[in-house]
Amino acid sequence: MYFERPLVRAYVDETGDRGTSGKASRYFAMVAVMVADEDDAALRSAIGTCRQRLSVPVNKPLHWTEHVKRFPRRQFVAAQLAAVEGVVVGYLVIEKAALAAADPVRANQVAFYNYASGLTLTGILHAAATWPGGARDVVVNFGHVRGFPHQETLVYFEKLRSDAEAQTRWDLLRSMPRFLAAGQLDGLQAADQYAGMLRAALEPDEFGGFEHHHLLAVRHQIHRFEGEAWGHGLRVIAAPGTMEQYPWWPLDGL
Repeated sequence: MYFERPLVRAYVDETGDRGTSGKASRYFAMVAVMVADEDDAALRSAIGTCRQRLSVPVNKPLHWTEHVKRFPRRQFVAAQLAAVEGVVVGYLVIEKAALAAADPVRANQVAFYNYASGLTLTGILHAAATWPGGARDVVVNFGHVRGFPHQETLVYFEKLRSDAEAQTRWDLLRSMPRFLAAGQLDGLQAADQYAGMLRAALEPDEFGGFEHHHLLAVRHQIHRFEGEAWGHGLRVIAAPGTMEQYPWWPLDGL
């Protein structure tokens, strides 16, 4: 089949949980790792190098929380991915406390996931529409969440797509997103690493410190529109000033 526009491949993973109890994570976040089809092999190669150097078993996917626990390993993985040309990263960060208690999205974990996934998908489509060199089609793969009714997410996507007032370039979506296990695609394992970098920067360790070094190492890959990452490659739903309160936050933002 012939397609007029070239292709972008997008891989999505999440970090944090969707709960609201006292033990739940402060944030729920999603990361989309986008790469031009012709650069996808370089991304796969970087993940292959990480798997080899970190001695990840052949039958296991590379997981940040399992295989990249120590600082030297995290520094190595960040360096490998930061060196891949053509990678564009989009982050969505939701501070759950910033959502109104009566908001149905906060009260329903399925609705919450679908809401975050929808924002992530529209962000991917915006990046594809403004891709260097011209708009591209996009194929999107989300990491599968065990036991989650992803069919409801697809229904939610269709509802977004049917919104006649939306400015989103749904025509760039070559096929509806798939939900796959991390072991099925190297790109999903890459997304897991970028999600881990974000979480290490946002969640304090036992001494109140942060590992922001890895996130800042891939800062240049964050999607920008007209030079700005905020609201594009970095979308944050949080109380005003939340990000700026981090001691590592750059004066000019990410």
